[in-house]
Amino acid sequence: MCATPIWAVTAAVQYGVVFGLYDDVQGVMEHQKSASEIDSVSYQSLAKIAWSLSLTVQILLCQCGLGGFINSLLSWSGWQILSRLTYSVFLLHIGLITVLAGQMRHPLSLNPDFEFGVLYLAFWLYLTFQQLSSILLWNNQSRI
Repeated sequence: MCATPIWAVTAAVQYGVVFGLYDDVQGVMEHQKSASEIDSVSYQSLAKIAWSLSLTVQILLCQCGLGGFINSLLSWSGWQILSRLTYSVFLLHIGLITVLAGQMRHPLSLNPDFEFGVLYLAFWLYLTFQQLSSILLWNNQSRI
């Protein structure tokens, strides 16, 4: 089965979702016209459904082995490091902000330096945990 037409349709739908209201936005920014109510309502009601359905079809195509180079790109093992890093930031972020905000004696105002510090700390905690767990797993495997 040739999946190229299906990929083209799903890519066209996603392109339409991303750039669907481009002309309307350009008109609003140039103060020439405003977006019509029909365009806005139809876009807002159908864009999320169209995006999710096209993405679902693309995932199913990759799962069935019809993904081609996109499947190999998304299956690259280098993405595992980023996924683990973002997941560890997700797990640590709210707890760390809560602890730090609780220790402050003045009103909390987040700035980019604070956010970068949280990300940096989470990265090093992740690397430390990853190394320790790797060492423990390799030592346990050699005993088996």
